[in-house]
Amino acid sequence: MTEELGEIAARINTNPLGRLMHGQRELFHSNLVGWFFEVLPDAADAVFRSYAPEGVDRGRFPEREPKNMDLVFHWPDRAPVVIENKVFSLPGKKQLDAYEATTRTWPHAPGLVLLSVSAPGFDAGNWQHLRYGDLATRIRAALPETETQTYEVETMRHYADLIEDLQRLIDTVDVRSDSETVWQNSTVNEVIGSSQMRAALHKARAQRVARAINDAIPTLEQPSGSGMTRAKPLVEAFEYVRIDGVDLHIGWQLQGDDFRRTAIYYDAPYKGDSDASRHQREEFSRQHPQFFTFPSPLAQKHHGRGEFNHFAPESVLKYVRVPGMTIAELKAAAAAVHAEIVAMRPSGGAGAKPATATRAAP
Repeated sequence: MTEELGEIAARINTNPLGRLMHGQRELFHSNLVGWFFEVLPDAADAVFRSYAPEGVDRGRFPEREPKNMDLVFHWPDRAPVVIENKVFSLPGKKQLDAYEATTRTWPHAPGLVLLSVSAPGFDAGNWQHLRYGDLATRIRAALPETETQTYEVETMRHYADLIEDLQRLIDTVDVRSDSETVWQNSTVNEVIGSSQMRAALHKARAQRVARAINDAIPTLEQPSGSGMTRAKPLVEAFEYVRIDGVDLHIGWQLQGDDFRRTAIYYDAPYKGDSDASRHQREEFSRQHPQFFTFPSPLAQKHHGRGEFNHFAPESVLKYVRVPGMTIAELKAAAAAVHAEIVAMRPSGGAGAKPATATRAAP
């Protein structure tokens, strides 16, 4: 896989459109596909018009970012087509539902196209999924064959090459087996020259690991999330609890080889940068060692120097080292922590969560 990954990354790096894509991603693709609709109308119609339901509209034109939607195509004799564009990131059901709700006031129901590398992983309803790799095939088939290629046609040929390579590249970070290691950092860092591309692939892998956790444990009070801090991807799952009158989130976080058990506090006197707040967090955490247990067969001894580690102004944690942790091992650890948190709650469940008790992955 390493050799293939390197070849794909090299092609993207030498493709001029690949250089232009860095730092923009979804916006770049929306703008270029919108430009395609304008400058090569016959070819664009061959690619997209079949998604347009019967209806009428104001004319033929692309519309960028109306009501926060990525792209809308209009024809005078058809209903519009809404395109939601996801490259490295995963589609989200709430976002798709919100965009569809926005279109319910339109004179004609539009076609809804989810253009993404990865399948949604949920029932997308009226949204039709179009993979970037399939878009590349459609574009090539639609472009005119002439002896003299225009700038517009050549640009779209380069674009088809780019998105086909992107499809192959991002496919490599999908979770295919529980026996895989959670992180692929060494492989990605070895063959991907661009720091922007490396970061995007690390984040994409973390998103897909989080999705695997959510599929395995659908009863999490808050879905597993992912993020990136200090140039390292992470995946986590935190759930709200109220213990002895204190609102907090309890859960775990995996970043690199560190598996952390963490308590996140929201209210005074526990939250804050002062020494007094830090002392209050530590004292309450000390009284509740169940917040920081590590599932077997993980190591049981906290790896930090002191009794606790901190992320000011609200977090207390302990961590152990888990080099080479697999997807199966992470799923098992996540399920064990979830069961412990469920057992901490009264029989009525999590209870009403105050507005201040919110957690989003960094």
